[in-house]
Amino acid sequence: MKQKWIFVSVFVLSLSCFGAPRVHATSEPTKLEPVIVTATKTEKKLENVPAVVTVISQEEIQQTPARTVGDLLANLPGVYVNEPQGVGLVTPQSMTISGLGSAGHTLVLMDGQKVNTPFTDYAYLTTLPVRAVDRIEVLRGPYSALYGSSAGGGIINIITKDGGGETYLQPWGDAGNFGRYDYGLDAGLTFGNFSLGVFYDHKEVDNYMLYEDKGFDTENRDYDHDRFHAKLTGTLGDKTNIAISGGTLDGETQYGVGDNLGVDCHQDIKHPYVNAQLKSFLSDRWVLKAQADWLRSEHNYSGETLETINWINMGYATIPNFVYKESLNETEADRYHGDLNTSWTFADQQILTLGAEISYFSVEKKIMDADTGEILDVQGREGDVTDEDETQYSFYAQWDGTFFDTLELILGGRFDDYDSYGNEFSPKAAIRWNYIPGGNIKLSAGKGFKAPSLSQLYSVPWSISSFIVYQGNPDLDAEIVWAYQASIEQRLFDDAFFVRVTPYFSKADDFITSVRYDDPLNTGGQIMQPENVDEVEIKGVDVELSYDILSGLTPFVNYNYNETRDNNTNAILDGYPRNSAAIGLRFNLPVADCCRTYGSYAARYRGSWTSSSWGRTTVTEEVGDYWYHTASIALLFNEMIEVKGEFFNIFNDRSTTDIDDYLPEFNYLIGVSFKYTF
Repeated sequence: MKQKWIFVSVFVLSLSCFGAPRVHATSEPTKLEPVIVTATKTEKKLENVPAVVTVISQEEIQQTPARTVGDLLANLPGVYVNEPQGVGLVTPQSMTISGLGSAGHTLVLMDGQKVNTPFTDYAYLTTLPVRAVDRIEVLRGPYSALYGSSAGGGIINIITKDGGGETYLQPWGDAGNFGRYDYGLDAGLTFGNFSLGVFYDHKEVDNYMLYEDKGFDTENRDYDHDRFHAKLTGTLGDKTNIAISGGTLDGETQYGVGDNLGVDCHQDIKHPYVNAQLKSFLSDRWVLKAQADWLRSEHNYSGETLETINWINMGYATIPNFVYKESLNETEADRYHGDLNTSWTFADQQILTLGAEISYFSVEKKIMDADTGEILDVQGREGDVTDEDETQYSFYAQWDGTFFDTLELILGGRFDDYDSYGNEFSPKAAIRWNYIPGGNIKLSAGKGFKAPSLSQLYSVPWSISSFIVYQGNPDLDAEIVWAYQASIEQRLFDDAFFVRVTPYFSKADDFITSVRYDDPLNTGGQIMQPENVDEVEIKGVDVELSYDILSGLTPFVNYNYNETRDNNTNAILDGYPRNSAAIGLRFNLPVADCCRTYGSYAARYRGSWTSSSWGRTTVTEEVGDYWYHTASIALLFNEMIEVKGEFFNIFNDRSTTDIDDYLPEFNYLIGVSFKYTF
C-alpha cells in the first residue's frame, strides 16, 4: 500500500506538468543561473556542468524544515543522512550517496574546506551552522580525481553566507517540544569592497532522540551547544578576490547513566576551524587560486571503562568479575591543509587545471582514569596512547575541452601519497552532450578511493561492551571504487520543468569492515578490528522531477532504486533499502503588499533494510519501511519580521530505524526573527 503513494503522486504530478498551463506572476523575480565551482574547480553555469549536480538554493533552504544541515539534504534522491543521536552527537554519523553509505565515503566541504574529522574521517552535519548556509552543491559520483580520499561516493559542498549587500542585525529564537529552544544573532556588515557575515547560535534540548515511548530511558539525554561562524569576502584591487571563514562549536551530549557505576555519561565536543582563500586573475586566460585551512576536533567521552575481567572459581562454576573504572576517553586531532592550483584557457573553450595539495594530520587518543589521569587498561590489555601524525602530498591535473559548443570532454587524474600506507592514482573521464536546448546527456567513469582513517589504523583498544574490544589495524589498504554513471536531463517551458534520470554502477574492492575474532585474553570475548575483506557491487538509478506551476509554487518527486551487495554472499548490505522516495511541494507566494508566505510539505519514503546489533551475539533484523512527513510555513512581514513553524513526523509513525531505535515522535519548532537593516 505504501509503495502506491509513489506511483499515484508521479501520476498526479505528471498531469499538472502536462495538463496545467504555467501562470506567470507579474512580480516574478529574475532567477540567475547558479554558478558551480565544486565539480571542475572552475566556474560553470549549472546547465553546463559535466556532472550530476544538485544545487539547494537559498530559497529552498528557507522553505525546508531543518534542525540540522542533514535535513536540508533529505529530499534528494539516493541521499540519506544517518544521525543516530537525532539532534545530539555521540556515535558516528554517515551519509549515503549513490549506494555508498559507510562513514567517510562522502566528502563534506564547507566553503571548500574538508570538515570530515581528522581522526575518524566522519562528517558530523549536526555541527554545521544551518542559518549560515547560503546554498549547497551536491555532486554524485567519484571525484577522487580532483579531491582525493573520501570523494568516492560524492561531494557535499556547503557554501556559507557573507554579509550580502547590506548591513543588518537579525536576532532570532525558536522553541519546541522535548525541551528544545534555540536562539542567536545573525549579522551582516558591508564596508568598501568587503562583506562580513557573522552567525551565533545557542541550542538546548532535554531529549536529543526526540522520543519518550518504546521503553527509551530518557534520563541524562540533554544536548546543548554554542556555535559561532563568520565569513568575510572582498576584493583586493581589480583582479584579486579573497574569502576568509572560520568559527567553532562547543557542545555537550549527555549519554545516559552508566549501568555499573552510575556515572553520568557525556561527551564534550569542540570543533574550531579557519579557512582562507585567494583567487587572482593573472590575465584574461590565467587564474591562480590558493587555499590554507585548519580544523581541530576534540571529542572527550566521560563514562565507564571495563578495566579487567577476573574469573572466580565458585566450585560449581567459574564466573567473571568485572572491574569498571570511571574514565575519560580523550581524542584530539588536527588537520592543516594547503591547496594551490591554476587554470589556463589556452585555446577557445579549452581549459587546463593543475594543482598541488599538502595535508598534515596529528592525533592523540587515550583512555584515562577520570580521577587520577592514569592510562587505563582495557579488558586486561595494557593501556596505551595513540600519538600519530601523517603527511599527505597530492598532485592533480584536468583538461576540460568543449567542441562545437555542444560537446564537452573532461580527462583528469590525481596522485596521492600517504605516509601511513602508500599512494593512489585516481583517473576520471566525463562527457557532456547538449543534444537539444535545455537537454544534456552526461557520461562518466572514474576511480574513487577512501584512505584508511587514522582511527582505523592506529586506535588504541577501547571497550565497546563487556567482552568486546575494538582496536585499530595498521595493515589496512585503501578502499577502491570504480564507478560508472550515465545521466539524461531535460529542461522545458522556460526551464520551469526539469527531469533527470541517472543510472549508476560501481564496483568496490577492499571494503573496510569490522571483523570479530576470539579474544585470547578473555574466554568468550571478542576482538573487533577493521579488515579489508568485502568486495561490493552497487547498481541503481536516481529519478528527479519538478515543475514550477507558477512563480513560487513547485511540486517535486524524487526516487531512488539501489542494490549494494556483498559479492561474496550476494546479500544486500546492512543499511541499504532498495527503494526510497520524496514527494512534496515548495511554495513562496505573496499574501499582501507587505507580506509573503513560504514553506514546504514533503513525504519521504524509506523502504525496509537489514540492521545488525553490536552485541557479543550478532542479531540481524529487518527495519524501516516507513513514510516520514514534514512541513513548514512562514510569514514574512515587510522583509523584516518572520514567524515560522516547522513540523516533523506529522503522523507520528513509530517505525524502527535500527535495532532498538525508532523514528522521532511528532515534534515541532516555532520561531520568530526580526531583521533590522541599517
